[in-house]
Amino acid sequence: MDQYIWGLIFFATSMVASPGPANMILLAAGSQFGMKKSVPFVLGIILSKQFIIWPIGLGILTFFEYFPTLINLIKAISCIYIIWLAWKLSNFRITAKTNLVKIPSFFHGLPVHPTNPKAWAMVSVSFTSYTNVTDNPLSSTITVAIVFIMVQLIFHTLWCYFGHQLKKHFQGTKVEIWLMRCLSSLMLGSLLLLFL
Repeated sequence: MDQYIWGLIFFATSMVASPGPANMILLAAGSQFGMKKSVPFVLGIILSKQFIIWPIGLGILTFFEYFPTLINLIKAISCIYIIWLAWKLSNFRITAKTNLVKIPSFFHGLPVHPTNPKAWAMVSVSFTSYTNVTDNPLSSTITVAIVFIMVQLIFHTLWCYFGHQLKKHFQGTKVEIWLMRCLSSLMLGSLLLLFL
């Protein structure tokens, strides 16, 4: 594997593994319904990233070449959104009551990434920084798609499982408060990777 693929794997891992909107939803689902019941939701979220990867990989970035200010606008919106989510996460508490109305399905996971500014930003950065411009756009898109599927399978599943364990071991304890504050700090830290 060349340096682009290794860089892409490292970047995708750091972004997918860090706290973000999708992971916080998976954390909540895991804590409320358990790992086994949340598997279809996890798979829906993994697939939803492909709805961003393929349009960007096959040409939507050329649109930004004509309107470069839109990139800065997207970055600004992403930052504001992530900061807001970090603040919400720092105050999140696991409760014995079910916060989510019903078990989220595969189809509930499909809109998660397309409506997530962090996902758009990380996929855009993946193509602009971690693919070779001389490569065929289709082969680059396939590479990015496969890397994200593999990384998401590992870390989205872990976040959901982590939510299940969180309720089991930390609900109502002092550790829960500091754990949420730590996770919110990591989410803010992901902003640095977004712009590096």
